Amino acid sequence: MEHLTILGYATADELEVRVSEYDRLIAQEETAAYTNGRLAHSPPPGVNTNSRAGFRSALKHLIDNRFIVCVRDAHFQSQFDARRDIERHLAHLEGLPAAKGKKIQSDIDRRVDIELGSRLDASISSTSVLQDLQEQGLNGENMTYSEYKTMLCIDYSNLVISVRNEKVAFAADKLFGKPVAQVARAACLQADVDSGPYKLRDCTSTPAPIQRLNVAQICSDLAEIATLENQIGEGVENGWPLAEYAVNGHRGPHTDGAMHPQQIDHQLAVLAEGPFHFFSQDHVGGHWLLHKTELNNFLRDKELMRLMGESLSGPALRTVRILMDKGKLDEKSLQEIGLLGAKELRQCLARLQMMGLLELQEVPREPQRQPNRTIFLWFYDPERVRKVFLGRLYKTMARLFQRLQLEREKLASTLSKVERTDVQGSEEEMLSPAELQVLFQWRQKEAWFMAEISRLDDSVVILRDL
Repeated sequence: MEHLTILGYATADELEVRVSEYDRLIAQEETAAYTNGRLAHSPPPGVNTNSRAGFRSALKHLIDNRFIVCVRDAHFQSQFDARRDIERHLAHLEGLPAAKGKKIQSDIDRRVDIELGSRLDASISSTSVLQDLQEQGLNGENMTYSEYKTMLCIDYSNLVISVRNEKVAFAADKLFGKPVAQVARAACLQADVDSGPYKLRDCTSTPAPIQRLNVAQICSDLAEIATLENQIGEGVENGWPLAEYAVNGHRGPHTDGAMHPQQIDHQLAVLAEGPFHFFSQDHVGGHWLLHKTELNNFLRDKELMRLMGESLSGPALRTVRILMDKGKLDEKSLQEIGLLGAKELRQCLARLQMMGLLELQEVPREPQRQPNRTIFLWFYDPERVRKVFLGRLYKTMARLFQRLQLEREKLASTLSKVERTDVQGSEEEMLSPAELQVLFQWRQKEAWFMAEISRLDDSVVILRDL
């Protein structure tokens, strides 16, 4: 995923060669570290068997779970050009009716939408990709470019879903514990996001705001998670395997760690009674529902409060919370609800307005708009605050990248030597102790910068992509 993110899009064989080359360089560094700077047996360039098997297994898993999709020709066209191309194709192939009318035009649009959907469909079978890789390995140079080249890219909507579900699970874990957090994560897995790179009719087609939850699917997902935890040795508590013993030490019927549907209903009820109001139960059929809009607003509000809490003190943050909960209020009402003095409240309001977090609305009682006959209402606009923080996050990320480039230029002489092909993998043999120390410090600094950028990027995902 890291290499494909850097490349943007690539074929499976190009990705395999790049990953294998990276693994070979890492293996050389580890070998050099264990032989006091002398490589006893340097692995030959190319793709070894173990690396190939591991790569193809990981690629199959990522494609099957739709983290990696294919790139088609229609993805590089604008939607208008793609529709015109399809209309010309259908007119030449089938002969579209020349008559005009709403019914005829709606039928034409429906056929064009079906064809456009098939052209923009980014799904691909992992079997076909692995088969192309195998055929390319057998035939190699005898195959032409168009015979086996399938361009792959990352489906970022799945990454957005992963970040969103982890945020919900983290919030539920802090309040109710790990079992409830696992149920919340499994329930949110059933709600998609409308952030895919390729969409049909963005203005007219909107996703359903309410998702009906499948409790049986939640049970299945929890059982799969419990099985994986037991396989990697994490399903142990106080020395006892969680999957083997149930309540009071007796072995239960669900030995794989799964929950009963009644337990799932209870956990969802706990979530719905708490701050997770996007979960609700249908009073008619008893089905559990997930409100996507409320889920997105919940995560955005929590992320905005976290970002504001990093720069605001107690009274200012309390004022923001009051306005988020109550809506528009005047200064006197804010004093009574927030238990704040007039001077302290005015300082907080002025500071929040300068930061762009609060707005002031004037409501005159008379046409003359005299100040003593005007009501001044303070209010919190979440959409405006979201844009303010997005701008700050972008600026911070840009400064981090600029600082990273500046730090790199300071060590240009050493890093240019490290990037040479004859030095890569043999740093301890080719570099002096002082240069090795500089390289170690640079890698630590680079890792710190990238960790900070990744942390900011998680906030951007919540504020922009949901």
